[in-house]
Amino acid sequence: MFQETIYYTTPPILLGQHEWVLDVYQTECYGRCTRHCGRRVGDPQWRKDEEWPTYDTNNGVTGGMPKGLARHFHRHRMAIEQALGISAQTELFCVGAG
Repeated sequence: MFQETIYYTTPPILLGQHEWVLDVYQTECYGRCTRHCGRRVGDPQWRKDEEWPTYDTNNGVTGGMPKGLARHFHRHRMAIEQALGISAQTELFCVGAG
């Protein structure tokens, strides 16, 4: 199992009967990444997004995840980008690079 360091976790959001958070974490292989974690209300264990029954990496719109997670991401976007090391200045210099 890979060692992970979590840099930021959003406050939980309630969607239906599940609570969700978004983690910014770092792995040895990929660097800083994001993932959603969810759990049924009252369950003590958070589960990674890939364990969600409709999870689908080929779905470019929602990834098979609840649509309400997009709103949650946008509410916390600045903190997420800061934890990822992304800034408006970085985007300015990266647009069109390549």
